[in-house]
Amino acid sequence: MKTPRLKPFTPTKPGRPTAVDLFSGAGGITLGLANADFDVVFCSDVDAACARTHLRNFPHIPFAKTEIENLRGKDILKSAGLRRGDLDLLIGGPPCQGFSIIGQREIWDPRNGLFHEFLRIAKELKPRCVVIENVTGLATLGKGAVLREIGKAFNDAGYFVECAELLAAQYGVPQMRWRMFFIGWRFDENVRGGFPLPTHGRAGIGDLVPNRTITKEQSAGFVTIAEAISDLPAIEGGETGTVYRQPPQSDYQKAMRAGARHLANHYAARLSQQNLDRIRFLKPGQDWRDLPRHLLPAGMQRALRKDHTRRYRRMQWDGVARSIITRFRDPKSGEYIHPEQHRTISIREAARLQSFPDWFKFDGSLSEQYNQVGNAVPPLLARAVGRVLNDMLMGKRGHAYAVAPVKSRYSIPAEFFLSAAE
Repeated sequence: MKTPRLKPFTPTKPGRPTAVDLFSGAGGITLGLANADFDVVFCSDVDAACARTHLRNFPHIPFAKTEIENLRGKDILKSAGLRRGDLDLLIGGPPCQGFSIIGQREIWDPRNGLFHEFLRIAKELKPRCVVIENVTGLATLGKGAVLREIGKAFNDAGYFVECAELLAAQYGVPQMRWRMFFIGWRFDENVRGGFPLPTHGRAGIGDLVPNRTITKEQSAGFVTIAEAISDLPAIEGGETGTVYRQPPQSDYQKAMRAGARHLANHYAARLSQQNLDRIRFLKPGQDWRDLPRHLLPAGMQRALRKDHTRRYRRMQWDGVARSIITRFRDPKSGEYIHPEQHRTISIREAARLQSFPDWFKFDGSLSEQYNQVGNAVPPLLARAVGRVLNDMLMGKRGHAYAVAPVKSRYSIPAEFFLSAAE
């Protein structure tokens, strides 16, 4: 399938469904929704660098730099020129550190309570549809207690809710990134779901799951690392590239470069001599287990070979990138070493793997740019979800992709559907 070109937000087209994006970060969801023909009327995030990135890329969308505890529904409605119940979509990704399999997975992490703040805003706005995006790790927290809590919170706010794990690679993002989406519909809407049919590969929703081997046959049709970043100029660690040196080599690259006047954020981290020695030794597809003992960090010399299998792993051109995290500058964090060059991938290369187009520029310090890219929702994934929700909100319910079958390891307990229907 041809990669769509993601265009800047234009506020001049009337008749589009309205959306509010909270915890908006660098703007991956906002960009995806704008390209799914939504009118994004308000965004918010507490991070100052995200606020600057938003102002640079979405100057026409009102943005509040504040904690969600300080937001009030009436102020959002006033800013958007809407009345309670008029908003079509409220969407957001509350910070997920307390739920991530990378973190400590503590159910009492105070950041987890931001779900309730988000749904407080939903009660005050009463939008037709509410969507929460998060990591898949929360589904198993507390032996399912978090899923039950989320189901009850949606139900108490006046919404039916369903959830599914979506794999970004199945929607044209060159990355094996799974995200959990909760889609809730106001009781009076009398509709359910909204999960998009995959556009890439042969598998359906839920056929491919995290931490399982994905075969070449299963990943056939996914956008590869070569298709995503092979046109970007060679740089050394600690350098920034600003000029394209060759034309785009793939449909994906053409889409990413459309509208870009010059190359931005193509910076790769400077590495220590020890890390450079390790990287130079590795061939594509190799990792720490292929390094001679004297090049291994002391802690890894005692590690079992079945552990840490992605550390110091060099990418392969014909592979699909692993999930981009904020620490992609560090070769020991995962599979973030360039397929050919002796460095980790640049901020722009990671942004490409997240499906941010090259015209989209990240503001802030280098550390802030790494954080923004690693924490972002891939715009093409947000666009895929947004297109289905747009059709459903506009009454176009006959489309096949609007009723995609979902095979899910997790589900909201049935009692919340039953109590909502009473």
